Order: sequence, then structure tokens, then C-alpha cells
Amino acid sequence: MVMLLNTLEPLSAYVDTPSIAPGLPRSRCDTCQLRTANFCGALFDGEFVAMRAKHHTTAARRNIYRAGEPSEGVLVVCEGWAVRFVQLPNGKRQVLSVVLPGDLVSSTGLLERQFSFSIQAVTDVRYCFLPFAEVRARMQDNPALFDIWLRLMASEQRDADKRLVDLGQRAAQERIAALIVHIMARYEERGEMQDDEFPFPMSQQQIADFTGLTPVHTCRVLSFLRKNGICDVGHGTVKVMERGELQRIAALK
Repeated sequence: MVMLLNTLEPLSAYVDTPSIAPGLPRSRCDTCQLRTANFCGALFDGEFVAMRAKHHTTAARRNIYRAGEPSEGVLVVCEGWAVRFVQLPNGKRQVLSVVLPGDLVSSTGLLERQFSFSIQAVTDVRYCFLPFAEVRARMQDNPALFDIWLRLMASEQRDADKRLVDLGQRAAQERIAALIVHIMARYEERGEMQDDEFPFPMSQQQIADFTGLTPVHTCRVLSFLRKNGICDVGHGTVKVMERGELQRIAALK
């Protein structure tokens, strides 16, 4: 794997200039609140080290990246939510994953010049392209960082396996509950849950695209969860009332 990192050449420039979301001022890695978390925390090793990163902002519902285009570097979301998705020839979309602040958009982004998926901002998003060559150099000098990257790849594979089971074998209620529980668990890991409530800015269409359902079916499931006092999804948040029942429906208990 290290030999593969050494053989990669610098990537060409990004094709399109992303749209700027006026509500998000530009920032640098040395002022980022997430600099001590996730992959960036290991990359900077607890202190800021200058890196020729490229920062951009993109407005909600605009594409950050289109499938098949060259990539500028290792893409990290600094603020806001995004989704990875595949656009089908018939116009339908399949959302592959949700990207939260501090996440690498894809752990394979260190190895690939371009992707088969697109990336769209769910909210206004601030993101950063870390130079491939500099990230690879630090990974080669820091075995712990390389180990974290391998664990991220393994985690993405586990999530993909779970998604395949959800889409192939589970009912609509189970799929949507599993998505909510997954995001809830991520916010708990970050220590950002407050009174069993957490941000959830995905629209019903985006939830439908993630779970392989129609928006109408998605609306029915969300109404069922709310009317039965399990959880309330709306206005950009989720309020969990019956955690055990939500986990049971998600086939986790």
C-alpha cells in the first residue's frame, strides 16, 4: 500500500469553480474547530502544521463534485452536511453516504484521480482539499496516521455492507430507522447530543434517495414514527422520544 502511495502522481486542477455560499466565510486549517478531530487531528498531530490546502464554500443543494471530474486533493468537509450519490440515466439518484463535518468524503480519495460518484451539499458547506503529495508524505512518515486511514477504509466497508443488507432485506421503517440511529450514534460519539436531539437537515427526497424509497413512502414512515411517539424528524433536527423502540425498528435490538 505504501508503494502504491509513492507511485501516484499529482492530480490535475479541478474543472469547475464551486459556487460560494455567502453565509460561510472562508477559513483556514489553523482556525478550524475540527482540526483536532478525525483524520485531520491525526494528520496535524495535535498542532497546526502549514499545508497548501484549498478551501471552498458551496451553497446548499449545489454540487461540490461531479462524477468523472478530476479531483484537487483529499477532500474533507469542514462545516455543514453533504452526501455522496450516483445519478442514474433515468434521472433517479442513489445516495451512498452522508458526510458530516470533519469527515473525509471518501477514504479512497487518497488513491483515486476521479470518482464514479458525485457529491452534493445538503446545507451550506465549507470544505477543504488537502494536497495529495503532502498527505501521502505525512502518512509515510507516521505509521499511526496510516493505521487510522486503514481503519477508516474498513469502517466505510462495514457501513456499505450494512447499507446493502438494509436495501436488500429490510422494510421501509427499518431502513429509515437505521439511518436515524446511524446519525444519532455519530453525534453521540462526538459528544454533540443534547436532550436526545441532534441536527438532521436531510430533506424527505434525500432520505428517500438514501433508503431506496419514494418520497411518499418516506413521508408515511416519518409520520408513523412521529405519531407513535418514537422520534420526530423535521425542521432540520431529530428529537428521539423512545430510543429503545427506534433501535428495535432499526433491527439493532
